Amino acid sequence: MKLKLLFVIVDRNRAEKVITSLGALGVSYSDAMLGVGTAPSTLSELLGVGETEKAVIMGTVTEDRLDMIWECLRIEYGFEQRGTGIAFTIPISSVGGPATLMILSGGSGETKEKKYGI
Repeated sequence: MKLKLLFVIVDRNRAEKVITSLGALGVSYSDAMLGVGTAPSTLSELLGVGETEKAVIMGTVTEDRLDMIWECLRIEYGFEQRGTGIAFTIPISSVGGPATLMILSGGSGETKEKKYGI
């Protein structure tokens, strides 16, 4: 199982809907941070980012779900159009133990040892 850290940057007023959609598609352990764009206007235009008040959504997802996520962002949220949002992933190459891996990949985090009191 290949795990990815997903980042989605959208206008703040769209954040809740995007988080709900991502959760339905299997994104685990999601969190959102509020941000304000500070890039020069030429860079903002190049990246296609309109409004300056943003939400930076972060979550973990298994690689096999990425195609569905990209399709959702493209179709439901118009990510192919300028100014609608930015999304990218970073590979997660290691984590600190099996419980952490289970939590980040959508499991309960309860290991066999903990479940059986070992």
